[in-house]
Amino acid sequence: MPIQEMIQLNSLEDGERKTTLMLAIHCAPVLNGSKAANIMTITWQELCQIRYLLEGTVIRYRFLRIKGGKGILLLYRKKEIEEYLHLEENQIFLKGFGYHCGSIDDMLDQLSERIDSYKCDKIIFPHEIGIFLEYPLHDVIGFLANEGKNYAYSGYWKVYQDVQGAVQRFKRYDEDRDYVIRAVMSGKTIREIASGG
Repeated sequence: MPIQEMIQLNSLEDGERKTTLMLAIHCAPVLNGSKAANIMTITWQELCQIRYLLEGTVIRYRFLRIKGGKGILLLYRKKEIEEYLHLEENQIFLKGFGYHCGSIDDMLDQLSERIDSYKCDKIIFPHEIGIFLEYPLHDVIGFLANEGKNYAYSGYWKVYQDVQGAVQRFKRYDEDRDYVIRAVMSGKTIREIASGG
């Protein structure tokens, strides 16, 4: 995150403006339409503000886990994430973790259950969440096989194959972040950004 945005974010008191800037910083590629999903850690108060900010947009959200007053929020574009999750190789991979690959809501219910099991120390963290974040399958498999080590490159995720392709995607995501942050700082709303306005 650029230093200027960090200073701006830290100087804001809790409220809608701070939550708007957090969304811009952490989820710009989803807001701008170049990525299907992303996650961020939020509080209950921020969830209420995010609900309001996203009202009337195509962006959906799912609160996945609560711990210490905070939770993981998954922001996603339904059509795009459904298409990605229903690719045959992703379906086969997720079935290996017990997913019954039906509707996006059913799959998110299963992911939520697995995160709850992790929270209760019943399983290790469900790193298959990377598929829900539209990470390339080969990188999710590489991460699991290498326990997060031995990666070839690191950016928005740890890259094990196709570094050049990942670097190009990361560059696009950085451009999205810069655009969305500038738009927010100039007064655009999340609704306007998410609808291409």
